[in-house]
Amino acid sequence: MTPPGRRRPAPPAAGASSKPAPAVYLIVGEEEWLAEAALRTLLDDLLPLEERDLNLDVVDAGETPVQDIVMRCETLPFFGSRRAVVVRRGEDLNAADQDALAAYLERGAPPSVVIIVAEKMDRRRQLFAVLQRTGRIIPCEPPDAGALPGWIRARVEESGKTIPADAAQTLVVLAGGSLRELASEIGKLVSYAGDRRAITSEDVRAVASHVAEATVFELMDALGRRQADLALRLLQTVLAEEAPVKVLFMLGDQIRMLLKTKTLLERHAAPGRRPPQAAIREALGTRAFLFERYKAQVEAFGRLDVSRVLGLLMETDTEIKTGQKPPRLALETLIVGLCV
Repeated sequence: MTPPGRRRPAPPAAGASSKPAPAVYLIVGEEEWLAEAALRTLLDDLLPLEERDLNLDVVDAGETPVQDIVMRCETLPFFGSRRAVVVRRGEDLNAADQDALAAYLERGAPPSVVIIVAEKMDRRRQLFAVLQRTGRIIPCEPPDAGALPGWIRARVEESGKTIPADAAQTLVVLAGGSLRELASEIGKLVSYAGDRRAITSEDVRAVASHVAEATVFELMDALGRRQADLALRLLQTVLAEEAPVKVLFMLGDQIRMLLKTKTLLERHAAPGRRPPQAAIREALGTRAFLFERYKAQVEAFGRLDVSRVLGLLMETDTEIKTGQKPPRLALETLIVGLCV
């Protein structure tokens, strides 16, 4: 074991430049998929797979005493060029343990490469300052919601295929904003497309979950254009996937999001001015990436009579729950009423 007061930096990997790799890394952020991908990339760069059984330690910060973490960091490589210590859940390090680890890292580069993985770190504490000064910080925050379709297209292209913007947008609507879920759906789509290079919107609908939700978006588009016949056909498609009560909930949810968007547009109305991103996120939450589509639907509907629309929803809910009308007929009546 190398004395703590005098350390040498970890040697560079074979074939690397003379500049040594950082000895300390912090992977920080709430996007788990990005954090895991960053960790895999780091380990692939730093530690050959055949050396990991002997030279890779993975510990949980909430369950491992900081003295044990330091001891593992001080251990020299065993039949290899480098060791690595991965400290998961770094946010669980208490204040005293953070200070102890900061003091240890201040003394110089440890014999083992240290990789701390954390959802968040207190930037006011000494440990973060030391990591920022002596190591490399890899941020893994969730991407902006509006960037998700572009992220999907890039991932699909990495697989040797293409996907148009509208199909990528549909996938976001169906799968949500989780990168892990989106990556899983992309994998299924790539397999489903087979030898075809292009992934289509039809492929997305065939493979991705929650197809009914995307159809509800189309239904709302038809309602905005007052196309009652098309809206009724789309309603039947949704009813083939979901129970009437669930369909009413989905329609109500969509309508309430349109009303929120309408409020947002009115609150920040100004010639040539776009509502600020902060206001969009506050109003639409995790569905901020759908703002442009909601905005288009609001414009298609024209003047949304809030009391009338909510009244129709409540009336339909009562009719279904009390048996005043058959559920399908109650929903059809709602659709026709919204087209008036």
